[in-house]
Amino acid sequence: MKGSEISVYVHIPFCVRKCLYCDFNSAVQPDYIIDSYINALLTELDLKREAFVSRQLVSVYIGGGTPSSIPPSYIRLILERISSYIPINDDTEITIEINPGTTVDHKIGDYVACGINRISIGLQSADDEELKALGRIHDFETFLHTYDVVSNAGIDNINVDIMTSIPHQNKESLVSTLKKVTGLKPQHISAYSLIIEPGTPFYQRGAVNLDLPSEDESLEMDRKTREFLDAAGYKRYEISNYAKKDEKRDFRCLHNLRYWDRGDYLGFGVSAASLYGNRRFTNIADIGPYITSPGRQVSEDLLLSPDDAAAEFMFLGLRKTDGIRLLDFKEEFGTDIKRIYGHIMKKQVEKELAMFSGEGDEERFMLTDRGLEVSNIVMSEFLR
Repeated sequence: MKGSEISVYVHIPFCVRKCLYCDFNSAVQPDYIIDSYINALLTELDLKREAFVSRQLVSVYIGGGTPSSIPPSYIRLILERISSYIPINDDTEITIEINPGTTVDHKIGDYVACGINRISIGLQSADDEELKALGRIHDFETFLHTYDVVSNAGIDNINVDIMTSIPHQNKESLVSTLKKVTGLKPQHISAYSLIIEPGTPFYQRGAVNLDLPSEDESLEMDRKTREFLDAAGYKRYEISNYAKKDEKRDFRCLHNLRYWDRGDYLGFGVSAASLYGNRRFTNIADIGPYITSPGRQVSEDLLLSPDDAAAEFMFLGLRKTDGIRLLDFKEEFGTDIKRIYGHIMKKQVEKELAMFSGEGDEERFMLTDRGLEVSNIVMSEFLR
């Protein structure tokens, strides 16, 4: 295991209504199922408590689903159970995802009282017609109210999620969303491009019937998003993530950086994934068997070979705009990165999809802006 640091992800698979594009493990459930699920989560935390011994907790991320759709008392129980096994200190980043329309005002104060210090709000668009097309349960005015309550509660680390390439969207409506969101001055913005996933209502309807932007329009929207956010003071640090950063504070998401840097993390709840040492495992997706036997059944359990781990190091690290430090690879795998991947790296540089930067111990390999636009193609080279 690399160092003493560890992060925790907690999956809350409940929603008021499932969005039309969503393929996450989430559903509407009765209260007795929610209560049983939370008890199972606490049991799973008990079961894996030894994994926290002599570790330092970097972050806790409570995602979903819609964590704000359940009573805050459940969130408090989860955080109290975690803190009984590993200290939560002032530097621990504790995030909860919330959706406007499920967040009555008192919940925000309850979250702060629990120790939550980062809130991620799912906006997606500032255009009400676009929100309706996505199947969201809120409008922009509801989002503004939620944002105001969060900000006034003393949370000074707020993320806003937006989406591009969604039904009915054009460059003008995207710019309008970007203006309205940056005008609020959140510390972090996540901008994801819509992907039509199998099994979703959007997939069943068929892309041709959704009034989606063309591929060229989508690419132009992504470029416009990058340019607009950069001009507004948001540094792009990963394919879809932008953060404020100055000499006083860096608002990049510590939890997500754990994923991209292959740091140890444990996932709790249905479908939650973990990386512990070089073991990668994922809980089962079915809520019934999970409640019956929490944390004891997995859908995936892999002991990564050195080659597998090296490939992960490359395709996860290259998601970051500052790429990977060559010395980090050598320290982790005991060999020069160019000996293994030099031919691939050279090819991507020649195509102007990647570049080297820095010298000596600080030499890095990273994707160019064009490389980030076709990142899936570039990263697939390292999986062969």
